[in-house]
Amino acid sequence: MPVTSRVPSVSVRPFEIRVAAPQDMDQLCALASELLANIHAEGTAEDARCVFDHIMNSADLGTIVVAETEGTLCGYAYGSYEWRAEFRGETMDIIALFVSPQWRSKGVGGSLVAALLENARQRGIHRVSAEVHPGNSAIERTLDSMGFDPERRTLWGMRL
Repeated sequence: MPVTSRVPSVSVRPFEIRVAAPQDMDQLCALASELLANIHAEGTAEDARCVFDHIMNSADLGTIVVAETEGTLCGYAYGSYEWRAEFRGETMDIIALFVSPQWRSKGVGGSLVAALLENARQRGIHRVSAEVHPGNSAIERTLDSMGFDPERRTLWGMRL
């Protein structure tokens, strides 16, 4: 019987996922500005800068991960930590996930979510949730493919 040599296939991503650093701030805010415009939010890039600065300087509040290619950010995800007895302690809410249009459908969003999930596992978190704006089927597909299930809850809010 002939011996067949198998060479494992290697997939090299054209982007790197890592924790955001202070030197990413300008590019991160530019991406956030696109996201905020897409969802018709009241917040601005300056508001995002304040949030990102706060999170980067307070590791117990959350984490921001970025996708980078050749020195340019092409996406980011922000997870916030919250304590809830309902879910046995610390939880993570995926607050934002944004991928530049030219990088969509290339695995960037899934890789960013995977990085947040790994962070959650390392912290001993038992539950991760994500709020999805109506009609954002791309994020719904990404979350579904990673094992998330839609919850039947109603989100209520009040502007102060």
